[in-house]
Amino acid sequence: MPVYNTEKYVWEAIESILIQSFKDFEFIIVDDCSIDKSYEICKEYADRDDRIKLFRNEKNLWVVKTRNRLFENISQETKYIAILDADDVSIIYRLEKEFQFLESNLDYSVVGSNLIIIDEEWEVIWTRIYPKNNTEVWKIISRKSPLAQPSVMIRKSSLAKVGTYNEEFERCQDYELWFRFYDEWFKLWNIQDALLRYRVFSEQGKSKYLKLSIRNTIKIQEKYIYTKKYFNIFNIIHLYLEKLLLILPNSLILWLFKILEYRK
Repeated sequence: MPVYNTEKYVWEAIESILIQSFKDFEFIIVDDCSIDKSYEICKEYADRDDRIKLFRNEKNLWVVKTRNRLFENISQETKYIAILDADDVSIIYRLEKEFQFLESNLDYSVVGSNLIIIDEEWEVIWTRIYPKNNTEVWKIISRKSPLAQPSVMIRKSSLAKVGTYNEEFERCQDYELWFRFYDEWFKLWNIQDALLRYRVFSEQGKSKYLKLSIRNTIKIQEKYIYTKKYFNIFNIIHLYLEKLLLILPNSLILWLFKILEYRK
């Protein structure tokens, strides 16, 4: 879990892991030089639970480099890597269900889940459904991310083959990673339960850096969809429609996103 200035929510994220039905884990946290009380909150938990391995960057590295530093500190014997963001909350049986799936499906490398969308006050406002199996992932990956990054569990041996996050992409780095998994013919799956409460609020990265996220999405798609594996006219049309979003105000883009991707 990367942490930066989330003192209002980080304790909920930590608690949601410590109370998991699956108990055999190490919980790696890297604080990216928070200037609020986030690091102190994390340290209080680390002092009480030796499953937590807490680190702090010497300087602010931003999120993608911090995510890669998390990978660097994983124990050698670890088989699976679950990702969580510091403003989200894992459902109590999330790790157990994802662990059981990867243990039972050795041909799959990444498993995610659907989301419950909550606001700052824990009110449930939407749900988001992701494609279930590898075939369904194939149908959408050229147009949008097929997995919710903070809900996934990754087979470490597969990650070692494709590499960690491309630090060129400060936003949407997970989308580029899923393309690399797919290019290596690794299979992706989403459990059709909502195993994560995903928080939306005005200060989160998705809202603050919306246009950068769109530009990075376009850049990632341009890297792949002109290759033989992904090329078709519908993907090209979709790409140019995305480029039109850059001229719209953020409020309208977010409204369109909610209409298209979220369900009541």
